[in-house]
Amino acid sequence: MEANTQENKVFEITDETPDFLFNILEDDSKATHKEIIKDDPLDSIEAPSKLSMGGDLRNETGYRINKPHHFSKIKNSLNLEVSGDLSNTLSYVIGSRFSYDAVFDLTDNYNNTVEDDQRVRADVRDAYLDLGFGNFDFRLGNQQIVWGQAVGLFFADIVNPKDLREYILSDLDQIRIPVPAANLEYYYNRFYFQMIFIPFPEFNEFGKQGSEFDFLRSLYNRNADYVFNHPSEPSNSLDNSEVGFRFSQLADGWDISVFYLYDVYNFPVNYRRIALNPSGSKHPVTITYLPEYERMHRLGTTFSKEVMDAIFKGEFIYSNNMFLQSSDPADLDGIEKSDSFDWLLGVDYTFFNSLDTNFQFMQRIIFDHKDIMVQNKVATSFSIWLKTGFYDNLIEPELFFVSSINQRDALFRPKIIYNYRDNLKLILGADVFFGELDGDFGVFDENDRVYFEILYKF
Repeated sequence: MEANTQENKVFEITDETPDFLFNILEDDSKATHKEIIKDDPLDSIEAPSKLSMGGDLRNETGYRINKPHHFSKIKNSLNLEVSGDLSNTLSYVIGSRFSYDAVFDLTDNYNNTVEDDQRVRADVRDAYLDLGFGNFDFRLGNQQIVWGQAVGLFFADIVNPKDLREYILSDLDQIRIPVPAANLEYYYNRFYFQMIFIPFPEFNEFGKQGSEFDFLRSLYNRNADYVFNHPSEPSNSLDNSEVGFRFSQLADGWDISVFYLYDVYNFPVNYRRIALNPSGSKHPVTITYLPEYERMHRLGTTFSKEVMDAIFKGEFIYSNNMFLQSSDPADLDGIEKSDSFDWLLGVDYTFFNSLDTNFQFMQRIIFDHKDIMVQNKVATSFSIWLKTGFYDNLIEPELFFVSSINQRDALFRPKIIYNYRDNLKLILGADVFFGELDGDFGVFDENDRVYFEILYKF
């Protein structure tokens, strides 16, 4: 997240920065992992339950503040989940999401490629079997595997890929893309162990060229011709499977976890090739990007501790051989490798029994940094989240602000939630980007919007 005006800066965004920064807010983000002390399931045997159904229906309408003024989203979504028990120890969940964005029928602001990608969607979401036996839980199927203690941030939540077609502006449970996995958990007193196996990888989704959140837009007017090849995804074979482990311990009020993940990185590595154009061409060179997915080892730890009504949290992640962008035209593939270290410290505190707050400070450090690397040796950011309520929480103002200190850009997100009923919310908000075109948020400086959302849960 460093300030740099190099030609290839935008590919830091699609290659590195989102995994470091884009992870914003989620209402249940203060929750830690399950309570480690696990009761014997035989103590409370019940008959299998009947099928139950739930979900939500929402409309999200966004309007651009900056020119050209137009509706950027009129999206209607249905999240549907069916669940039930097949026996005393076996249960199931089947979830799906259907969405239709009317903005593509009511306006002609986007090209056919964007319309085909975003107008109508039907996705299988969480869909799994749960088996409980003794101190073991086993989950098999499509699922979200949430690691980490940070409020709303994906620092340690590195298992699931993300849907970035609306950048970081959707709810986190909608941004995460569930992965097919075998997930084994073991509980013993205050000790917890988890092992996950993902037979074939899933990857992040990005907005197409011409979409509202097109990460490549800063390149289009530069002094070069660009060719962007589609990423070549690894085949669905056991050779490309992923594995991870997590150990947790509760001791003296400390909740400490250690984890390891060996996976195919969710962001493509944008290998680059530069060729001279014939004399008389509009631009002197053609830059071709050849994205590929590469494997990576990551090791990390998280902690949380309550001290005098404040909850302190931290996350630390070591990544082996990160693939970083080079600004040197003589670099044949445009990639440099280096180990990196990400860390975050945060605190939750409620002031006057009414104002919930979270403050977080985060950095990425590149160990073997070179001057030709697009990324800075140290990238620093911070975030602030505030929320309160009036009239017995009938009205809940909320504010989120995140900024990259290196790039001097930011995202400002105020909103007001009106809890009309327990299952019906009306939300009015704004998403305001600041910064230059080469910044993580500044790249969308013209995309400021106001939005209105209706959310009905059933």
